[in-house]
Amino acid sequence: MVRLVRTSTGEVEIDVTGKMEGRGTYLCRDRMCWEKVLKGQQLQHALKVKIETENLERLGEAGEKLLKESTIG
Repeated sequence: MVRLVRTSTGEVEIDVTGKMEGRGTYLCRDRMCWEKVLKGQQLQHALKVKIETENLERLGEAGEKLLKESTIG
């Protein structure tokens, strides 16, 4: 599972340490799960924030990198 967190500035970030401060939610390490959540409204609802397109794009790119790294080895 990967923790996503809403920061105090309203941005959503991947919390690799699991210890960042802010409202968080967990997402599985499955590509289909990420695609579904980033296209839908579930993430915004869970974190109680409107996520800007740029932030969603950054999350998608970071998630893609994270998924590739987790399948190596």
